[in-house]
Amino acid sequence: MTTRAGYLRRVRRGLRRHDPLVRRTDRIEARCVTLLVAVMVMLIPVALWVSATMWDSQLEQARAEAAERVTVTAVLDADARSNTTGWGETVNIAVAPASWDWGDEERHASVQVDPGATAGTELEVWVDARSGDYARPPLTTSAAKFTAVLSGVSLWTFSAAAASGLFALAHWRLEVRRSREWSREIEAFLGSTSSY
Repeated sequence: MTTRAGYLRRVRRGLRRHDPLVRRTDRIEARCVTLLVAVMVMLIPVALWVSATMWDSQLEQARAEAAERVTVTAVLDADARSNTTGWGETVNIAVAPASWDWGDEERHASVQVDPGATAGTELEVWVDARSGDYARPPLTTSAAKFTAVLSGVSLWTFSAAAASGLFALAHWRLEVRRSREWSREIEAFLGSTSSY
């Protein structure tokens, strides 16, 4: 009994020598495998380019945010309250109203705090350096690098998965076609032998 590896070896040899036992569907499938490997290899430099581009833009954004934001000391105006999800489960994110001085003015905003923080607690918050409005913390360099690497890996993974899915579809169609061809040939062979 022929093993799958032996069958594939025979198909590869047949593709090179135009073996009559290698069907057209086998040749198409071999070309699809070659195309799949080529696409996956060509996606590597594309993913690296996307990652490098994202790396530069994310680092630039981190530098810009670090230059545009400063920390100030704020005082909580009330106790922290935990946010809950739609299912009623308490999560570890809490917010509380806080106030801080900015020039001659006093600013107010709801800020993210540790659960259990009480009114009167002082904490450092990030604000816009020009307006003094509450802002989220600036993007860190490590987060920028992680995002850049993740974008390149994700692009390659999703593209490779899509190419593999197309190959699987082509393989299935070729298997259906091979099965029909074999059925027709078996019927023709049985029909030719029944006349004796």
